[in-house]
Amino acid sequence: MSGDDLRRSHGTVGTEAERNLLGAILLDNRQYAAAAHIVQDIHFSDGRMGEIWKQVGLQIAQGRSVDAIIATEKLDEWEIRQMTDEVITWIRAEVLIWESTEYAAAVRQGAVARGLRSTVDMIFGHMRDGYAPDTVAAMVHTQISELIDTTRPDIMQAKTLSEILMGSDDYDWVIPGLLERMDRLVVTGPEGSGKTTFMRQIAILSAAGIHPITFARIEPVQVLVVDAENTERQWRRAVRWMTKNAAREGRRDPGIHMNIKAGTRINITSGPDLGEIHRLVDRHKPDVLFIGPLYKLVPGAITNDDDASPLIVALDSLRERNLALVMEAHAGKATDGGGNRNLAPRGSSALLGWPEFGLGIRPDADYPNFVDVTRWRGDRDERGFPAKMMRGTRWPWEPFDANYQPTH
Repeated sequence: MSGDDLRRSHGTVGTEAERNLLGAILLDNRQYAAAAHIVQDIHFSDGRMGEIWKQVGLQIAQGRSVDAIIATEKLDEWEIRQMTDEVITWIRAEVLIWESTEYAAAVRQGAVARGLRSTVDMIFGHMRDGYAPDTVAAMVHTQISELIDTTRPDIMQAKTLSEILMGSDDYDWVIPGLLERMDRLVVTGPEGSGKTTFMRQIAILSAAGIHPITFARIEPVQVLVVDAENTERQWRRAVRWMTKNAAREGRRDPGIHMNIKAGTRINITSGPDLGEIHRLVDRHKPDVLFIGPLYKLVPGAITNDDDASPLIVALDSLRERNLALVMEAHAGKATDGGGNRNLAPRGSSALLGWPEFGLGIRPDADYPNFVDVTRWRGDRDERGFPAKMMRGTRWPWEPFDANYQPTH
């Protein structure tokens, strides 16, 4: 079945789901990445809308923002005719940005339905015209196979090197010098080392618009926390004072602009639990998701690569929502040749090479108010985490070097 068959119009400019999907993407370009795993340009009933979907995706891939006005201005360049008055109508109050993946699924289902109707019409037509049944059956098999290929999600596509080089080299910072979109950071440490407090400091201060290491003012970050270990009561007791200080010194109150799901162990490798987290991402649209500890995200122990593989796949599906992913993990019990505890995550070796950055918080043996921030894996890019921190009076952790400056 050809793309034209899937795009057949029924006299209207697209379906409601197609209009809502394009409207949601034009309202918030960040929604494109997740929806693009579900729907392609050939799934739209109106080929012009499919072309707009494709062209908007190319603009986003090149680091350019696209809204309804920009899309309308580019219609001639994209060789799309008689749509000038349509695009702006897709931006309306009824469009829910966080439902973009639901709209995408509806668009794909619409393509399947049209393909099936076309197949049924073909069967009746050929049988009426006297085709042999076995010939019709073979044609149905071919058509259904093509329909499955063109409507399944996550079809693998490769870009040319030129297309890749057209993209921007600029950093897409969530926290300047520290976290970029799509970064995966795993923080480990012995029990009581302060790793949980360190992660909470990153979350709360960045949500307030305060750099969590330099304490300079930054653009506030939208934060979502999925804490599978600590309860809401533990959160209240631990962060009340830090939240109050951050609200006073920052650009906004993190108590209002940070969302937390706490105290419930989940199985992120199961469809329902993972789906619920994706829905939280849809609803709150975080720039960074804090989740963990890793051992609380699976039903059993992570002892080998087979245990780790579904966990990694699930976490990567969240990371693909164009957010930074920060995770807590417990360090193993083994020690190195110098008697220091190995700070690599406990369990599968697959976790060692997976994240872009792996930090270990190690208490200083001689100075209890200091910790070393070590790398248990080589960084894939430069990031401005300090090598040593001390317990502070203004904030829980402060860089040991008062003249510290992050990279970039």
